[in-house]
Amino acid sequence: MRRRCAAAAAKATRSLSARSRALLVRLVGAGLVGVAGGLLSAAFLGSLNWAATTRDNFDWLVWLLPVGGLLVGLLYHRFGQPIAGGTSLVLDAAHVPDGEVPTRMAPMIWSGSVASHVVGASVGREGAAVQIVASVTDDVGRRLRIDRFSRSALLVCAVAAAFGGLFGVPVAGGFFALELQREPRRHISIFPFTFASSVIAHLVALSVGVEHHRPFHIDDLHLSWSHVWRYVVAGIFFGLVASVFVRFGHFVKRVFERSVRWPPARPLIGGVCVLALMGLAGTRDYLGVSFGLVDVALTGAVGIAAAAFVWKLVFTGISLGSGFVGGEMLPLFVIGALAGAQFARATNASIPLFAALGLVAVFAAASKTPFACAVIGIELFGWLGLPAYLIVCLVAILASGEHTIYPASPLTGRQTNPA
Repeated sequence: MRRRCAAAAAKATRSLSARSRALLVRLVGAGLVGVAGGLLSAAFLGSLNWAATTRDNFDWLVWLLPVGGLLVGLLYHRFGQPIAGGTSLVLDAAHVPDGEVPTRMAPMIWSGSVASHVVGASVGREGAAVQIVASVTDDVGRRLRIDRFSRSALLVCAVAAAFGGLFGVPVAGGFFALELQREPRRHISIFPFTFASSVIAHLVALSVGVEHHRPFHIDDLHLSWSHVWRYVVAGIFFGLVASVFVRFGHFVKRVFERSVRWPPARPLIGGVCVLALMGLAGTRDYLGVSFGLVDVALTGAVGIAAAAFVWKLVFTGISLGSGFVGGEMLPLFVIGALAGAQFARATNASIPLFAALGLVAVFAAASKTPFACAVIGIELFGWLGLPAYLIVCLVAILASGEHTIYPASPLTGRQTNPA
């Protein structure tokens, strides 16, 4: 009897020691991931800003879109098979027992993103940042022989750190990482670490000189019933826009995969298509991130073309679907803001308000992260619009269906191609 009690006590002691060690690893790791995420985000953002400035100073670079596409295609054809899943691979690695994020993902996504931006492909940044920070985090975790469960938690922290450090929305970064979790039961155990990593990454990025783009506060929000119907209808519209974006992106990708057998030729042809679109549109405004169009929409300017959000959607779908490297978030921000401006004109509503609502709601519908996007609205535009943010984000998600820009692999029990 005494031996049994002694064995039980020893087992309990070992279990307590293991849990304490795991907690310490996650606590310290979350802080270190935040620091690394802030530094990596700042460096990555600096390189992309250099790419955009270089393209602006040498406007002939856009004519090299097919050449840039070929280089990106060759790079990924030769070295990119293990990282083809992109951000979805990172999310899967946090749940699959033997999952990991390949070390090569960081340098490849970094170089591919800079190359895509310098020639003007319509791609974003957040997907690349998430993959970079997650790749470095998982590589260090494996080298230090951190247990699988702690590595999984640190990968979630890496997602939060990349988001908070790159966009300057630390609270939204924590929510974003949690809402992308494919095992909701983990929320309670990891939420303190995700928010800590995001906030630390944000502070580190600020400390090294990153200046985040800050739109103005929205002051003309009305909550009377005569305006609520607009939020509901706008949410439906934004959800449909997000659904079209996801479906179109998958459609373009399938077309290129089926019709162009040699993978490096896909972004080359995609670059030619983007140049043709530029000629049809008669402007270069839809190349690159196009965040200047958001400023125009938020000021209520009348110089935006009625089909501007459609143009940006097509530019982005062809760029990403053909194989250029980047993310979807910033293009979706632009598409949402432009769509919101047009909705406001059609319903005689406030253009700045609905541009802001579209900015958060279209991304919410495409990523299925309503609370993170409502918090983005708060951190970018202020608390006054919170009820409207929640209404349009939730309605947009319902209207968009199951289609998402972050599909899971079969290993996590969900479809890989939601379109």
